[in-house]
Amino acid sequence: MSRYKSEQTAYSPLKKKYVPLWRLDTNTVTVTHFNADTQSEESKTYNTDFIRYHLHFSDSHCPNRLRRFVNEGRIVQYLDDMERKVSDAISRQVELWKQTDSCYQKAVLSGDAEKMLGLENCFVYMAREAVFECMVYI
Repeated sequence: MSRYKSEQTAYSPLKKKYVPLWRLDTNTVTVTHFNADTQSEESKTYNTDFIRYHLHFSDSHCPNRLRRFVNEGRIVQYLDDMERKVSDAISRQVELWKQTDSCYQKAVLSGDAEKMLGLENCFVYMAREAVFECMVYI
C-alpha cells in the first residue's frame, strides 16, 4: 500500500473517484503518477538496492521530506538524481582504486583476468560501503 500520496487529486473516470496525482510505495519502490490530461497512470519501479535502502531509511527517519517530494511531484526527479549520483560515485571510486592499487596493476600487466575481476568486485563492495554511509543513509 502506498504510504505517501500527494494532496493534489484528479478525477479518474475509470475508477469513478478522485485519485492522488502522485503515489510512492516504499515497499515495492514504485512511484505512480496519474496524468490528468491523458487519464492514465504511469508507474516507475526502481530496482537498485540503494534506492530501496534510501527509501526505507527516509521513511523511518525523515518521512516529511518524502511527503514533500511526493506532494511537489518531484519524487521521480529526486530518486533518478540519487540513483545517478550514487552509481557515479561508486564508479569513480572503483576507477580510482583500479588506477592506484598495486595488486590490480600487477594483474593487468600479467593479463590475469580472474584476479582483475575479483579485485574489481572487491573494489565495488568497498566503494558501496563508503558511498552508502555518505549518500544513501542521509
